[in-house]
Amino acid sequence: MSEREPLNIRKLPAARGLAWVSGSWHLFKRQPLRLLLVSLFFQFFLGFSQADVFGLLVILCLPVLSAGMLHAFSMVERGEKPILAVLFMPFIARKGVGQLLLLGGVVMVLGLLVVSLVLAGQLVGIDPEVLSRIEQGDLEAIQLIDPQIMESAVLAMAIGAAISGSITYFSVPLIWFRQLGMGGAVIVGLRALLRNWKPLLMIGVLLGLLAVPIILLFGSFYLSAMGNENASSLLAFLLLLLGPMFQLLLFGTQYLAFRDIFGLDEGAGDHIKKADDQLVA
Repeated sequence: MSEREPLNIRKLPAARGLAWVSGSWHLFKRQPLRLLLVSLFFQFFLGFSQADVFGLLVILCLPVLSAGMLHAFSMVERGEKPILAVLFMPFIARKGVGQLLLLGGVVMVLGLLVVSLVLAGQLVGIDPEVLSRIEQGDLEAIQLIDPQIMESAVLAMAIGAAISGSITYFSVPLIWFRQLGMGGAVIVGLRALLRNWKPLLMIGVLLGLLAVPIILLFGSFYLSAMGNENASSLLAFLLLLLGPMFQLLLFGTQYLAFRDIFGLDEGAGDHIKKADDQLVA
């Protein structure tokens, strides 16, 4: 599809948000084990985002991996069985991967700017040894940091997540499924967000309510670890299961929202079909 062809942005009612959440669940139930495996592998890569230079590379590739997650739902909807390699499909297809990486770079720079602005001057007084302990996963070291700095850090992460989420929500599928350039995808994606703020707000409310028990479980697990107690194996297992499931619900609603607002069948390019063939082979 040519970038010069106008895209029709459909405006949908608020109730459509409920249909997207329930539809995401139904798609998940078609291939639960395969989708869970893909989601676990996705989270495995996210775990490296804290690893210095390699972590920056992971963050840069997040839009590429997200496109792979969205394509997994596209395959499930078509009655196909996604395999683990679907995460790397954009790399296999090649076309569009450069735009997705560029999008990842833009989001990463914006995130660093937000953190720098919100935490300006506050990190100077932190003991480097404490920072080193936190980087190594020492949870007790977090208690040594000024609560005000922690509040600012949480605020910075929330603002950064909101900005990056808004920018990438529709731009990733627009680049992957519709072959738009990065700039055009961001502009069109933000217009779609504004035009369909009601159903998207409904998604946010519903998923926020579903996230409450997961957050409570995580809090319980975290407090157990902070108290030097043996964390419950059952609790750890539930977190390991619920986290990827919630992540799949997020990607499923994102896919369905994109499909309904922009359409999909006419937008699937030859690069996707060729990548599908390579995965099957």
